[in-house]
Amino acid sequence: MGQFSRDEIDEAFRHYYLTGPVNEQWVDWANLFTDDALYHDHFWGIFRGPEEIVQFIEGTMASAPQVYTLLMWYAIDDGKAIYKVINRCDNPEPGGRPFDFESLQVVTYAGNGRWSAEEDWWIMAESKAWGKAYADAAAAHDPNHASKMTRLDWSESLEWARPAPGSHPKPSWLGRADVKVVRSLRDMTAGVRTSAR
Repeated sequence: MGQFSRDEIDEAFRHYYLTGPVNEQWVDWANLFTDDALYHDHFWGIFRGPEEIVQFIEGTMASAPQVYTLLMWYAIDDGKAIYKVINRCDNPEPGGRPFDFESLQVVTYAGNGRWSAEEDWWIMAESKAWGKAYADAAAAHDPNHASKMTRLDWSESLEWARPAPGSHPKPSWLGRADVKVVRSLRDMTAGVRTSAR
């Protein structure tokens, strides 16, 4: 038995997941990390504490407003929640299949509903192919598709990890001039890079 019960970690994880990936309240989500938290995305770099984490997450999410995240599964062990997601965008071509790529995350629980660390893994080649396929479809069928922020197909996600029926996304970065949109490593000013790319 670890320091924290599985039930406590499960409740905290559900709150974490609903706050960020489902409801897209990224400021509130970043504040679920401890002041000394270490967030390591194996492409974007290392971010410490809520201030750097929110700069990273809002900047990258604002660059891809068409993206939403489906929770495929999660497991709790040794004070951590490990989970797999599908990063999805709807197809601009009516009736077309959505575009997906997967990622894996591990978050370390710190108690009192907060998290002390996160690690994210995803494959750049898959992300690039996904982005190109979406961009080609948008150019051919609906150049303004991304700004519509459709989230049409949550069917593969765990049932509790979905927005309320009929809701429309209102991400925390939307309409805010203080959010720096991050489209490439050159744009990222928060945190430190883990390697030259």
